[in-house]
Amino acid sequence: MLEPDLHLAPPSDSNRLIPKLVLAGVVMVGVGVAVFQLNPRKTAEITVQKTEIFAPHTEFKQTESNSHLIGTAPETEDDVYVVATLKIEDKLRLPIFLTNTSASLTTQAGATIEATVISPVDLPRLEETFPQILPLVSPPAAPSLQFEDAIAPGSSRVGTVVLLFPQVSAKDWKSKQSATLTVHLAHDAAPINVTLP
Repeated sequence: MLEPDLHLAPPSDSNRLIPKLVLAGVVMVGVGVAVFQLNPRKTAEITVQKTEIFAPHTEFKQTESNSHLIGTAPETEDDVYVVATLKIEDKLRLPIFLTNTSASLTTQAGATIEATVISPVDLPRLEETFPQILPLVSPPAAPSLQFEDAIAPGSSRVGTVVLLFPQVSAKDWKSKQSATLTVHLAHDAAPINVTLP
């Protein structure tokens, strides 16, 4: 007489395992959807409230010297300063920090010109050189946005950025194809581009 094999484990119940796996899958999908819906899709929203331009035409007089070329005209230069007032809204539940800005202009002819961003530290020297720009950058104008400026969670900040487009006239600015301001935020991989009107 043969004895049956010894079975120490309880018989498997595969019918109970399938509903548990389905329930776990449904819970995981629900958690994923909730995280996706509750977390903001944007770090910040940036809008250009207004842009004002100052376009000086500068003539450089020749310096006094022993030698002088007859018939040469004094050198001239046209530049455009753009004062852009931005509103930055923090869409995260954490503070965001401004790291830097850049801008470019595409002329009517299709040439791209990069702007120089005027640091708030350099504004007094610019105001000394061109007093006519004072109303655009002094109170009651919005304060300048600076490196490492913080915007609190759920709040907004309004400030100005001063840009210099060298060798560009007021006429070139008005007839441009486009102008774009790029704002970089700390810990955010993708910079935010806004159009300058």
